[in-house]
Amino acid sequence: MDIKKWRVMLAVDDYGSFTRAGEEFGYTQSGITQMMRALEKDVGFPLFIKDNHGVTLTGEAKSLIPSIRALLNSAEVVTQEIAFLKGAQKGTIKIGTYLSCSIHWIPKIIREFQQKYPDIIFKVIEGSEGDLADWIEERRVDIGFISYQKGQNYQFLPVMDDELFAILPKDHPFTAYDEIPVELFQGTPFVITKYTPGSDVHRILREYKIKPDIRYITINEFSIISMVEQGLGLSILPGLLLRGQIGDFETRPLVPRAYRQLGLAFSSPEELSPASKKFLKYAKDFLLDD
Repeated sequence: MDIKKWRVMLAVDDYGSFTRAGEEFGYTQSGITQMMRALEKDVGFPLFIKDNHGVTLTGEAKSLIPSIRALLNSAEVVTQEIAFLKGAQKGTIKIGTYLSCSIHWIPKIIREFQQKYPDIIFKVIEGSEGDLADWIEERRVDIGFISYQKGQNYQFLPVMDDELFAILPKDHPFTAYDEIPVELFQGTPFVITKYTPGSDVHRILREYKIKPDIRYITINEFSIISMVEQGLGLSILPGLLLRGQIGDFETRPLVPRAYRQLGLAFSSPEELSPASKKFLKYAKDFLLDD
C-alpha cells in the first residue's frame, strides 16, 4: 500500500477536513477524495464518516491508528538512515513541548542545532502534560519536552528541576508573605488550567490535600497571568514560564517548596530516527550546560 495515503488519512483525522488535509500535502479536495476512496478500496471497509461538522474516522479506522503511526515512523527511520549512509543528513523531527519550553528553550536549541544540520526540518507542537504523554506513546511526536510523570510508557532524561511559584495580584494581602504556605490556598479564589493526567499544579494541590475555590479554568498559562493581574484569583505557575514576565502581579516561593522535573521523553532509543538521536543528545547537552 502507498504510505502517502496513510499520511493523508492521518491528516484528515487531525484536521477533520479533506480540504485542509489537501492543503497540507498540496492536493485539491477532489484529489484527496479520490485518494481516500482508493485507500478504502484497498482495505475493504469504510474509513470515514462525513456529517455537517466535518470528517471523522470510523471505529475500524481508529483501531488502525497505532499501527499506522508505527509504520510511518519506521518508514521515516529507514529514509533517514539511507540518507545518512549517503552522507546527506536530512530528515524531519517532530517535537511536542510545553508553552514554557517552546518560548525559552526550543528556539535556541533548534537555531544552534541547525547551524550544524541545516537540512533537518522541525515540526513543533505545543500541548499539555496529558497531551504530550499521549503523543509520545502514539508516535505523534518523536521527542517531548515534558515534566516527569510516574507510570508513563516512555523513556525520560531529566535536565532541570523547575520550581513552582505562587502568583498573586500586587495588592493582595498574601504579598506580605515572603513565602506562601500551600495551606493558604485552601478555599481561596483560584485560576488554573484544565486538569489532565500528570498536571503538575493539580498534582501539588492533590499532594497537600488543598482544595482552592477554582473560579476559572483557562486554556494556557498566559491567560492565568492576565486573570491574576485583574484580581480574579491566585494561581501557581512554573518558574520557567514566569522567567522574564513582568506585570501587575507578584510571585512568591511555596512552603514546602514545589518543583516539576523537566526533561526529554521518547518512546525508545531503537525507534528513534538518526536525526532524532542526534537532536536528543544535542538538546540534553545544551540544557544541562545552560
